[in-house]
Amino acid sequence: MSFLVLLSGCTGYRMTSNIPPSSKAMAATDYPVTVTADDLDVPYEEIGPLEVVIRPPTLLNAKPTQRHARLGLMQKAREIGATAVIKVTYEEQFDVVSFGHIKAQGMAVKIK
Repeated sequence: MSFLVLLSGCTGYRMTSNIPPSSKAMAATDYPVTVTADDLDVPYEEIGPLEVVIRPPTLLNAKPTQRHARLGLMQKAREIGATAVIKVTYEEQFDVVSFGHIKAQGMAVKIK
């Protein structure tokens, strides 16, 4: 099941995620979240899979980039208490509804 939230700071791009919306208002600077395609060299505890899909607000807007997806992953990771998202993959997709969106997924973890 996906949930819809607005991706703040990204000019109104729409984000869906496998993580429900949080009632906590967290700023992008609350604490750093590492987002990487690699694994970590330090001990960590897996929280669970994390996925976001970023779509433009209208057909006239530019399609979202990996930067938008990375910001979405960071936002959702903070909401569930993760300090990193590892093994991240990005997939640009096309559909007739949004004329382009990007999907990012990885494993949310908390560094010990």
